Amino acid sequence: MGSYNLRGDRMNKVKKKMLNNEKPLGTFLVMATQSHVECMGEVGLDYVIIDTEHGPYDTENMINLIRGAEHANMTPFVRVANADHKEIQRCLDQGAKGIIVPMLNTIEDFKKVVSLAKYTPVGNRGFAGVRSNNYGYNEDISVDIEEFMGKCNDEILVMPQCETVDALEIIEKVVHLDGIDGIFVGPFDLSISLGVPVQFDHPKFLKAIDRILSACKEANKFAIIYTGSAQATKDAFAKGFDSVAYNIDASVFIDGYKREINEIQSLISDF
Repeated sequence: MGSYNLRGDRMNKVKKKMLNNEKPLGTFLVMATQSHVECMGEVGLDYVIIDTEHGPYDTENMINLIRGAEHANMTPFVRVANADHKEIQRCLDQGAKGIIVPMLNTIEDFKKVVSLAKYTPVGNRGFAGVRSNNYGYNEDISVDIEEFMGKCNDEILVMPQCETVDALEIIEKVVHLDGIDGIFVGPFDLSISLGVPVQFDHPKFLKAIDRILSACKEANKFAIIYTGSAQATKDAFAKGFDSVAYNIDASVFIDGYKREINEIQSLISDF
């Protein structure tokens, strides 16, 4: 049986690494094509996050990026635009192995995410013959569909964001919800919500990070954060985060070209 036939219940490699304390690294995609993602497979990334909140991707773009990640042996995650049925259903149906959901503020918001992302009995995700289950031909479906749905619930990571004061104030309740696999920290919006925009060394922000980490550890849930530098990535792992999503493709692309062009210009300045 080829890997195609295992798409619907393949082991989530990022989850496995986090359970083994292996510190997986990912990045956000806001401008990538399938070819870019295939190239990223050469640099040692464990996963990519296809950003449909801030990125320009529609469903068909997203499918191709998921295919590119699979081809490059990286785990495809999707950040959806909001806690909407279509947003969540389409990315999971097309093969995303996890979702990140922004701008949640109430327990009801978080419960809605679980309901849309997890199959029964945990949630109420709709079932159909789609790409993620080989268009209904995954043999596990015919053998025991309940067991198949249980495997999907276990392997697909539901990682809502904590990026508002309202979410922070209920974080201890959120992490104990069945179906929440962990928390993704959005540092920019969280710092803005706290009234200390982009002041990542401010005591108020650091206290919030410690609170989120403590809640996740106490509930045995994963904690992931976005960072924009190598040092911030090291610091995040040292604090106890299970994984880091480093930067976005556009920034890495620009910084890389700037570095190379500046070097070239310095070398040819005497000509």
